[in-house]
Amino acid sequence: MMNTIKIIKQIDQIIGPILLKLFPKPAISKSKDTPIKKILVIRPGGMGDALLLLPILKEIAFSFHVKIDILCEPRNIIVFNSVTFLNQVFSYKKFLSMLSVFQTKYDLVFDTEQSHFLSAIITRIVSADIKAGFKTNGREKMYDKAISYSQNIYEAKIFWELFSMVFDLKKPFHFKFPYFIPQVHNQPKSFKKEKIICLFPGATIDERLWPEKKWAKVMDWIANKNIKPILIGGSKEYNQCKKIMELCKTDAGINLCSALSIIETAALFNKSELLISTDSGILHMGVLSNVPTISLFGAGIAAKWAPEGRKHLVINKNLKCSPCTRFGSTPPCLNNLSCMTQISVDDIIIGLTGKL
Repeated sequence: MMNTIKIIKQIDQIIGPILLKLFPKPAISKSKDTPIKKILVIRPGGMGDALLLLPILKEIAFSFHVKIDILCEPRNIIVFNSVTFLNQVFSYKKFLSMLSVFQTKYDLVFDTEQSHFLSAIITRIVSADIKAGFKTNGREKMYDKAISYSQNIYEAKIFWELFSMVFDLKKPFHFKFPYFIPQVHNQPKSFKKEKIICLFPGATIDERLWPEKKWAKVMDWIANKNIKPILIGGSKEYNQCKKIMELCKTDAGINLCSALSIIETAALFNKSELLISTDSGILHMGVLSNVPTISLFGAGIAAKWAPEGRKHLVINKNLKCSPCTRFGSTPPCLNNLSCMTQISVDDIIIGLTGKL
């Protein structure tokens, strides 16, 4: 999956600017006198962006009674299918999906990509009265309306600002829980009546990982407080979670890695006291499930990705070399991953003590 994503990004960097130059500027769009009834939202990228789009999409769907179609990467279809306020979800990789998008007339199309080019090209080709996106890398040439993009604003807030160009939102950014389709999670009998804390140790890149031995010590501490620690993750985290379990002294921990779907994970959060997570899509899933979080940040931009509010504790050593990620790309670390390894077990325990 990651190799495919890298190839797509490379193609985008090579072909995108060329196509951008070939397209003339769009004709000045006419103002719409009729209400906006159907929009298309284009969302490439990872799960984090997909999840942090949900607050504004729900607000638009319910406040303005708009039908919302989504064009996204296959890996995020499950995210958008986990809510009830979207109309249709289309995949980039399915010919019939793309054909349906190009054959549909929309009142409005939003390109929510922040830097890459191909989504801007698609936005230009789609039939719509108004086209909107972010003013980065010359991509604004493809839109009728554009705003500047900042990497120092919480991602959900910047999406809110993007849609505010067209929709007269009465309130500033806010969460309106719940987001996901209610589902009963078939919990093991061993912890149905116990307090639980979920731990997600994974990350899309190694620069955001925290050592397994430290995760194990945190699990031991949680278990000593008569709270059941539960490891979660997908197939990518399988070996990592297995090693953490082997390093634990307690036998009270449960490894549910690869055992839950995305929507089942959200259901588990409804039973959890807390989520401890790296900078990851699962962190945002926890935030949108309204569970308190402790998150570990280093290479990633906390101002952009870290959850806000009293319920959420962000642990970040704020080294001079971090954050080093820009527009989804992280350079090889020359500092032995210090931004993450310097986060101590005590940092987590102090955070837990303040929340339990």
